[in-house]
Amino acid sequence: MPSRKPKRKNKKIKEIGHIKSYFSGVAKVEGLPNVFLHEVLLDEKGKEAAIVIGFNESSVEVLFFDENYNTEKPVFRSFQSFSVSASEEVVGRVFNGLGKAIDSFGDIEGERIPAFRQAPGIIEREPVEIPLTTGIKIIDTVLPVGRGQRQLIIGDRKLGKSTIALDTVLNQKEAEKEVFCFYVICGQKEQKLQEIISLFKKYNAFNYSAIIAATADDSLASQYLAPFVGCALAEYFRDKGKDALIVYDDFSKHARIYRSITLLLERPPGRETYPGEIFFLHAGLLERAGRLAKARGGGSLTALPIIETQEGGISAFIPTNLISITDGQIYLERGLFQKGFLPAINVGLSVSRVGSQAQPEVLKEVVGGLRLALAQHKELQRLSQLETKVSQKAQKTIHRGELILELLKQKKHTFVSWPEQVILFYAMEEGFFDDLEKEKWGELEQMVLELIRIRYHYLIDRIRRGRFDAATKKEILKVVEDFKKEFIFS
Repeated sequence: MPSRKPKRKNKKIKEIGHIKSYFSGVAKVEGLPNVFLHEVLLDEKGKEAAIVIGFNESSVEVLFFDENYNTEKPVFRSFQSFSVSASEEVVGRVFNGLGKAIDSFGDIEGERIPAFRQAPGIIEREPVEIPLTTGIKIIDTVLPVGRGQRQLIIGDRKLGKSTIALDTVLNQKEAEKEVFCFYVICGQKEQKLQEIISLFKKYNAFNYSAIIAATADDSLASQYLAPFVGCALAEYFRDKGKDALIVYDDFSKHARIYRSITLLLERPPGRETYPGEIFFLHAGLLERAGRLAKARGGGSLTALPIIETQEGGISAFIPTNLISITDGQIYLERGLFQKGFLPAINVGLSVSRVGSQAQPEVLKEVVGGLRLALAQHKELQRLSQLETKVSQKAQKTIHRGELILELLKQKKHTFVSWPEQVILFYAMEEGFFDDLEKEKWGELEQMVLELIRIRYHYLIDRIRRGRFDAATKKEILKVVEDFKKEFIFS
């Protein structure tokens, strides 16, 4: 009988990758034929060294976490997708773009969440109907944001885009239902990170917030991964049935970072030298925001991406991409900023596609005609500039429009709750401010709000519960009218 050879035991073949080309942490690696997208690669000591971001028939495209990696050393497969540790302990912490804590309070131990996940399907979602109150009057009244919405903040540099996002985060301490906030800094200066940390400490925002920071000095891998890491941490809370808010500051720099990576990998450039898949990258990230159905816990993730334009050019490649992906945009205009109208939001070019369905019913009733009144004011103001005689009715409309614009002004890091906005704009509709000089409007507004907060807080509670009947309206008018007489007399 012929002799049989002994059967060999199936052993896992250890694939070894050798670096073919390398520059600033962007590399092409040979020798990893079975690797998958977003797999983590290990060094000789078994530590995480890089992430796979693409491949072809001959090589694997890799981003190294340390830009000073020794190119003569090999890399090995981990068979694990890039993920971050998440738990309730991430609140109050500061992380780098790789998900590692950088605040000297130690590492986070918890559930491992993949940084690159598929967005929830349509059947797993519910309509966006619950308000996310920002405390910023012009947004809550004219451009309401709902929990689960994706609202773009767009405009030139130094117009207050980050201030709007920061104030939204700071004002969540007053939210009726807790919102966990995640602020992603991508490609910004170290100084900005320190300013945001100081601001969060000053206003106790770390009680419900975390910061994910990849500054301009960090590696390309850290800056590229920061938004995905922040989204994964926010999704941990969303999947627990809680409400989360994430700010991406900003996607313009993130797009430029990805462009640099793809050009170093010699991928063909497209429009404005950006790679063709940049739309897919940002769309996949923003689609992960939304409100989950009750069967999935009913949690929500709201996204506020920020985009910087050049000379107001909203028709550039990245701005048009983000406008088409999101559920509306808040557009900041330099002309308004220079006139001292802060926040410098152009109501005509801004839109919320969720609209009043994510607005408290009482507030909707009071401010429903604001947008139309502002549009009429703008048209009539142009007419009056031609030195044409305008009717008394038109003059009244212009005066009312100026009053609305004055009431929509707001200093940074201040909060006006939606019941307070109801009182303010109801008083305006009833002609409370009409016979006062324009210079006194702002002062009177602040004093009225202070009076309501201290002495008539029960009115705020009553409106918050949805009670806005004839008796409540009468009481509001009596309070503000009595105060007005005292204010004018003094």
